Amino acid sequence: MKNTIQDLMNHQFAMLETVTDPNVKGEVLQEELARDKAVVDLSAKMVDIYRVALDAQKAVYEGYAGNVPKVMGIEK
Repeated sequence: MKNTIQDLMNHQFAMLETVTDPNVKGEVLQEELARDKAVVDLSAKMVDIYRVALDAQKAVYEGYAGNVPKVMGIEK
């Protein structure tokens, strides 16, 4: 994974392919489902963070906010 939204989506589609593979069964399937749930939970948090950054950038662009804190990693 290279830390882009597209990489995250690709990773999630790969997980979907694994858990829908009819040859993956039993304990292996249960382990994959547990791993996938953890990834989905983490992914949701990451998307929330991206959403906050996008909202902050939009506020600056639209003139509702003066500056975005440097911690956001966003430049004017």
